[in-house]
Amino acid sequence: MIKLDKIDKPASLAEIAYIALRESILTFKLVSGTVYNEAAVAADLGLSRTPVREALLRLSSQGLVTFLPRKGFELARYTRKDVEEIFELRQTIETAVLRKITRRVSDSETARLEEALAVQRTAAARGDAFAFMNSDRVFHNLLCEFADNSRLMSIAENFQDLCHLMGTRALTDNGRMAKAINEHEMIVSAIRQKDPEKAARSMRDHLEKIRTSVLEAFQE
Repeated sequence: MIKLDKIDKPASLAEIAYIALRESILTFKLVSGTVYNEAAVAADLGLSRTPVREALLRLSSQGLVTFLPRKGFELARYTRKDVEEIFELRQTIETAVLRKITRRVSDSETARLEEALAVQRTAAARGDAFAFMNSDRVFHNLLCEFADNSRLMSIAENFQDLCHLMGTRALTDNGRMAKAINEHEMIVSAIRQKDPEKAARSMRDHLEKIRTSVLEAFQE
């Protein structure tokens, strides 16, 4: 019997709409405080309203958009309590990840973390907060990837989206990018030392400092 590679199924229209809308949110093409009409958005995407509605329902469940009855939708608005809750959960999850993976992270995996750090340094040197946030996402997602837990990865990615929207402004304040790079370096150093408690403590301190910066720059 001939063994052939399976053909990848094309993404559904709802998935295409979700990817396009999520990217528009994270790149700030859709802006906070604006009410968007579903029919108009569907027309812009060249899609019918049904897949766009499915995509928006998914984005709503992830805390990225809010529906306004008989009006449309807008980007979700976050409170200080939202910030506190999200960072509390991130600390719980990501410190547990470090305790799980630190002793088993390979040299090649550590090299991938170093590559993400190199991209961050370049973004910081240019003062590019958006590129910095993307490389920050890569760094944190790599740690979750090394844990080999798809459900955890999905949760972590959602938190990264929320923190991206909450935290971009904070990066321009008080030299936060340079500080974040130093904190990431401490996490990688602890991983190289195969010290899970030091790695977890470094991550907890890192996330606490981000939380403080976000709250200091926060406007409700």
